Amino acid sequence: MAKEKIFLNGLYINPPPQGIDWIICKIGINVDQLLQTLQNNNDERINLDVKRSDEGKYYAEVNTWKPDQNNNNNNNYNNNNNDNYNNQGGNYNNRNNFGRR
Repeated sequence: MAKEKIFLNGLYINPPPQGIDWIICKIGINVDQLLQTLQNNNDERINLDVKRSDEGKYYAEVNTWKPDQNNNNNNNYNNNNNDNYNNQGGNYNNRNNFGRR
């Protein structure tokens, strides 16, 4: 049985403009909706996967994967403790610098 997809209300992912290859996607934020969604969240962080539907529409889905407490397999791409994110200039621990390089 497939897990139910969870989306972040107030976050909108759109394809890049045609002919501009340095933009991966465009992100729109409805501040009021996103703040309400984040305030209702009990987790310290939310991981998102940006995906493309079969129809070609972009969307962000909450990644709910949690490591198996009994399995220490670190080979799963989800079990990277956000090292990949941090290496790209982001910093979860300092929200004032989020997304800045």
